[in-house]
Amino acid sequence: MIDAEPQLEVVDTAQSQEELLHKAFSSQPDLIVTHYGLTMSGRVPLFRRVFGEKSSLLLMVSQNLAQNADSITSTLEKTGFANYSSASGKVAMREAAKAGLMTKLRELVNSYSASYSMKPKVKEQTRDRWLNYTNSVRVNTTAKETPLSLVVIGASTGGSAALEYLIRDLSIHQPTVVLVAVHMPEKFTKRLARRLQKLTHWRVEEGFEGMRLTAGTIVIAPGGQNMRVQKKSLHLSPYTISLEPSSAMDTPSVDVLMESAAHSAKDQVLGVILTGMGQDGTAGAQEIVNRGGLVIAQNEETSTIFGMAKSAIESGVVSGVFPLGQINAIMHRFVMNRNLSHVLQQKLVG
Repeated sequence: MIDAEPQLEVVDTAQSQEELLHKAFSSQPDLIVTHYGLTMSGRVPLFRRVFGEKSSLLLMVSQNLAQNADSITSTLEKTGFANYSSASGKVAMREAAKAGLMTKLRELVNSYSASYSMKPKVKEQTRDRWLNYTNSVRVNTTAKETPLSLVVIGASTGGSAALEYLIRDLSIHQPTVVLVAVHMPEKFTKRLARRLQKLTHWRVEEGFEGMRLTAGTIVIAPGGQNMRVQKKSLHLSPYTISLEPSSAMDTPSVDVLMESAAHSAKDQVLGVILTGMGQDGTAGAQEIVNRGGLVIAQNEETSTIFGMAKSAIESGVVSGVFPLGQINAIMHRFVMNRNLSHVLQQKLVG
């Protein structure tokens, strides 16, 4: 029913309490539809702790909501969520119940769209300021011949939520491209790119064959494929993207992206390894360091799973380990101080 609505798209489903919370972290949907049995011990999960003030709306659907109405209403009032009940009862009432549910969904979507549409002028002003800034960067870049910096981010489990946190406050005032490889299947990376675009004035795109890398762009490696950076010429922005299909478990590969970026841009590369399971990214991080670049990692306390970062740290190639909230500042320092990269690296190690 939901997928049939032109305004709605089901990004994921959950079958247990744990899976619901995990996918709330990873997908961060606009709306969560659940029933009473998938809430924690009869209580609504506190999604504000996942999303902050910009919480997802939670629509609860139950056949027997009345017996628990008082406790649920109290919890919903405290957390700011909406509560709608849909009593299905007999088979003859199912169609009416379905219609009622879809009506409530449309109401929520319309109210969300209305509040979202009240901000276009601010977004247009922000976009205009960004266009003016990027134009001035291009002029200054031509004059000073400032090389394009590549920030390569790798992640797996919990990576989409971590990325949204980073991208929301991304501020780098030198020509930079952010390349991202997150272990996701096909189509999910496209959705990730759309979500990220809502959070930033940077241009966010899923990578495609032959794509030329330009400053102020965030490029997401498409699901089911490995993304490589290639250097084509002596032009100021000589980097392009190539894609290759992959059936490996860890796809898109962080190692492939980091290694190719290191070969192409050498000491202009900063590797960032975020939350995730496994060892993908360790070999790529080693190649970045071998070519003169720098690698940092997210710390255990702010990681959903401390696997990829731990592997890279234990290999000895990571120059600094930071909470998620500090990584933006390190990215900015790296790009602004490329001529002093050895000093920055000494500070990070120290």
